[in-house]
Amino acid sequence: MHCASLGEFEQGRPVLEAFRAARPDWKVLLTFYSPSGYERCKNEALADHVAYLPADGPHRAKKWMAEVRPAAAIFVKYEFWFFHLRELRRANVPTFLVAASFRKSQAFFKPWGGWWRQMLGFFTAIIVQTDGDQDLLTSLGKISPETVTVAGDPRMDRTLQLAQTPFEDELLEAFTTGQNPVIIAGSVWPQDVACWQAIWQRLPPNYRLVLAPHQLHENEITAWQTAFNAVRYTEATPSTVMGTRVLILDTIGILSRAYRYGDIAYIGGAFKTGLHNTLEPMAYGLPVVFGPRYHKFPEAAAALKRGGAFSISSAKELYEVLSPLPGEASRSAQRALCAENAGAGLRIIQIILQR
Repeated sequence: MHCASLGEFEQGRPVLEAFRAARPDWKVLLTFYSPSGYERCKNEALADHVAYLPADGPHRAKKWMAEVRPAAAIFVKYEFWFFHLRELRRANVPTFLVAASFRKSQAFFKPWGGWWRQMLGFFTAIIVQTDGDQDLLTSLGKISPETVTVAGDPRMDRTLQLAQTPFEDELLEAFTTGQNPVIIAGSVWPQDVACWQAIWQRLPPNYRLVLAPHQLHENEITAWQTAFNAVRYTEATPSTVMGTRVLILDTIGILSRAYRYGDIAYIGGAFKTGLHNTLEPMAYGLPVVFGPRYHKFPEAAAALKRGGAFSISSAKELYEVLSPLPGEASRSAQRALCAENAGAGLRIIQIILQR
């Protein structure tokens, strides 16, 4: 199994877990492109060996194939290595692209994109997240319908696992005690926080806000602490958080589990580089709000279509979404979307084993 980095491995993990359960006698070689994946996963128990995939090239690909001699190959989401894929095809090794997601703007679907489409043809099967991905591949991508299957996003399996794992935090417990609505604003950038600053004093005084910065920059956190009269998690006690409306989660490692304390989530990044993880709050059935740059994220588009998510382009629109808070219909939509996507890892492996 090859993953670009840690994020792709977390997406592929449910697939690998399902494969291990179905074929415990097989050996697994896990490869990465990025040090962020390799360094975090070099001792991963799901794999028998972890390595970097050699840089793409005809001679390196041929040498790698001779050394590894794989019985099957799985690439996760975005990984397209022309010479490695061609060598796998020449050796008749069943090769799968899983959790794949595509956009019409990509080179695969341009008149001049023949080289890119050739790579798609190297896969034995392409297992995509949505019906829209399948339509793109079979129309503009000119891929045989028999090659493309929709199985959902295996990241949902991982986030549901985290959501079901017991977790308690005395500070978050104290901050969220009572009937006050709690908003968890996760992975926020300054552009996101600027919207919150513009409307915070206009929102009902019983609202509570957890701000979780995407990057722990001391100058930004200090400024936000002053602007919101907030308490920092790393400096807080249960008594101090009970006396504030805003808690800054200036630590790492607990955001995915902190969503269980919320009533609604705001996810940052979509005013800047791109939307961060919306599946984590979705796993708790939380309605989700985010900025305008979400189009590369099919899970966000699906939640919008179903009524479980809301995209905003300004502080004014953020205020309109939160006054009043989205109700049970939005929470039900999120839970239904979770249920539909659960089990993608097992579905993917069943497709692979049938090939």
